[in-house]
Amino acid sequence: MAKFGDLENAIMNEVWQAENPLLVREILDRLNRGLAYNTVQTVTEILNRKGWLSKERDGRAFRYGPAATRDDYVSGLIREALSFADDRAAALVGFVDEMPNDEAAELRRLLAAAHENEPQP
Repeated sequence: MAKFGDLENAIMNEVWQAENPLLVREILDRLNRGLAYNTVQTVTEILNRKGWLSKERDGRAFRYGPAATRDDYVSGLIREALSFADDRAAALVGFVDEMPNDEAAELRRLLAAAHENEPQP
């Protein structure tokens, strides 16, 4: 899974923040970058083909909504980063060691809760 490019990231941020699926024109207006309509349309179509955006017809145009969450994206980046590690456990320990104490405590709490919910053999 590749990291989003700058424009892909900007488009996804707008779509994730929106309450409803957006037209390309709405995305373009929210970006406020002086981009060409066709540029934004092309990148939204690419994101749709990659599975990050869903699209639904709205008259002659399409509305684009998120097909996955921001958390799904971040999780994928972490999985990909870990795939490069020779020692995944060491990489994870290094990652957690760099976390602020409150985030590390929250991670421990979440792991304990997940472990409690595992089916017992």
